[in-house]
Amino acid sequence: MLIWFLPLFLLFLLIGLPVFFGLLAAPGILLWLNDQSRDGAMLYRNIYNGIDSFPLMAIPFFMLAGELMNRGGITQRLVEFSQAMMGHLKGGLAHVNVLTSMLFAGLSGSAVADTSAIGSMLIPAMEKQGYTKKFSAAITAASSVIGPIIPPSGIMIIYAYVMGESVAALFLAGIIPGILVGVSLMVTIKFMAKRYNFPAVTKKTTWSQRGKASLKAFFPLMTPVIILEVYLEEFLPQLKRLQLQLLMQCSLVCLF
Repeated sequence: MLIWFLPLFLLFLLIGLPVFFGLLAAPGILLWLNDQSRDGAMLYRNIYNGIDSFPLMAIPFFMLAGELMNRGGITQRLVEFSQAMMGHLKGGLAHVNVLTSMLFAGLSGSAVADTSAIGSMLIPAMEKQGYTKKFSAAITAASSVIGPIIPPSGIMIIYAYVMGESVAALFLAGIIPGILVGVSLMVTIKFMAKRYNFPAVTKKTTWSQRGKASLKAFFPLMTPVIILEVYLEEFLPQLKRLQLQLLMQCSLVCLF
């Protein structure tokens, strides 16, 4: 029976079935054909018990929060804030890419979400400013790695759940390494900007312009603070409050 598992699984993948359902359906069908329905019921029960985890519920809510913020125009506000702060530097748009990735990491907790949200906006803009496509894609990919490091992080939640570690401790441990990665990328960009004569994206902004950009980005920037505040309080009520606070704040930020 095991001989047929791989061909059946590959068949499901070829017809476009998601990997999870392919892994679920292939052994289930084989057990049913082999008249082992009792083992099939045990298989699905074990799968349900595996995903029936209260801490893991935080991950889809983080994904939902990131998608709401992206659709609500929050990514654009973060980009404008980053441009106001660092756009006047040489290689300014590359610095903006890294700073925006650091800020967006505190909202989505995912490298993929970081790359798709920021890359679709900044890579074309960097190409128009004279950066090569390779460099634009490379700096976006490198800065998106900060996504799972700066809290909140879906990977940290899974690790804490599997290993029995404290989510709050992991979140606090990720702040400084994430900032160091971002600063290291910016230092590298500074040296490359001098060597390859990268352009500045804007003139130096006034403090009033920076204040306006900061005001527009205030609520998105407060999201990681709220998440950390919730996680630093002890356990059971925190997840319910976290989910509610995330959704409420996403809705308010997108409206205003």
